[in-house]
Amino acid sequence: MSVPFPQVPPGQIEAANVSIAPDGTKYVVPSGMHERLFRAVVPDAAAGTRDPKTELALAGWVSLHTDGLTRRVYIDAPDDFTETAMVKRFARSHDAESIVMARHPSGDVTRWQSPGAVSVTEQ
Repeated sequence: MSVPFPQVPPGQIEAANVSIAPDGTKYVVPSGMHERLFRAVVPDAAAGTRDPKTELALAGWVSLHTDGLTRRVYIDAPDDFTETAMVKRFARSHDAESIVMARHPSGDVTRWQSPGAVSVTEQ
């Protein structure tokens, strides 16, 4: 598998859009490019009618992103995602005042009002 985006340098997670592979490798994925990432990492799957970030989560990837305007962080993750420290660090690096995480395939959505309130448990 060849990912068409650069890896996030160790110890950094400040990019506005970061996708994390199932093996833990982090990549900077520009806004609007998640469909391209999905086609690259799941080449045999036909893109469905779902959002590319949802498709990536179903393939085991985590997408963390912020719009830079609302001070909100959005996360699309597989149901078994439990990386609390990473979520907190990403949210703090973007001065997030709220965090919204959607899990897939369950569709469960969790909201927190600050990075310090984030508590992720396995579903």
